[in-house]
Amino acid sequence: MDPSRSGHRTGPYFTIDLHTHTTRGSADSNLAPRELIERAQAIRLDAICITEHDNTWDLKELVSVAAIHGVVCLRGIEVTTELGHVGVFGLDEYVGGIYKLDQLRKVVDRAGGLMIANHPFRYKLDPRFSFINSDHQTIDIEHPERAARLEIIEACDAIEVLNAACSEEENLFALKVARALNKAEVGGSDSHSANSVGVATTLFPSRVSSVDDLVAAIRARATRAGRGLLDGCVKPFDLP
Repeated sequence: MDPSRSGHRTGPYFTIDLHTHTTRGSADSNLAPRELIERAQAIRLDAICITEHDNTWDLKELVSVAAIHGVVCLRGIEVTTELGHVGVFGLDEYVGGIYKLDQLRKVVDRAGGLMIANHPFRYKLDPRFSFINSDHQTIDIEHPERAARLEIIEACDAIEVLNAACSEEENLFALKVARALNKAEVGGSDSHSANSVGVATTLFPSRVSSVDDLVAAIRARATRAGRGLLDGCVKPFDLP
């Protein structure tokens, strides 16, 4: 891969921001779709995934614009389930009933898709925020093996171990859980504005041109979460 195109000084990575939201499909975003593409080009992201909250839209026109800018544009969806947010790839539209995690798993399996536990430990490591969690329990940071038994973790194919809107502690704990389970590791900015695009990414070993390519690589556990793109040198996210 040409380093001048990828933005990497070292490392044979194809870099994707796997988790972004736009004004077209997410009410809490102020990032316009074309602004996302322009930002991706400016920071030398290889690809972006638009993952709106609980809905999808036709990316056909935007994909063409992205191609002109040298950026691959793919579609996913962030599904709000009763147990947390799940990043899904392989569904063309929101399907009724998938707010239930077990039903979502069945629908995704039928579609040959992929499920990612998005920011699974956000606000869950600090007792001060236990009221936010449905079970009102704080996860013991000293025991990632216990967190690995959470239903949402067990149900998903991969774990978002690096989310730009999470704390370092939350991200490192997610990484420990992923490794305890030998789950695929991914990262994403969870961007709702231009400045945060690319802050956290997923590093692929080769070019990804379609959702099928993306799903295959993650299923093969060939990905790593990465950061440093905005500083000109992407590196895998790892334990200290």
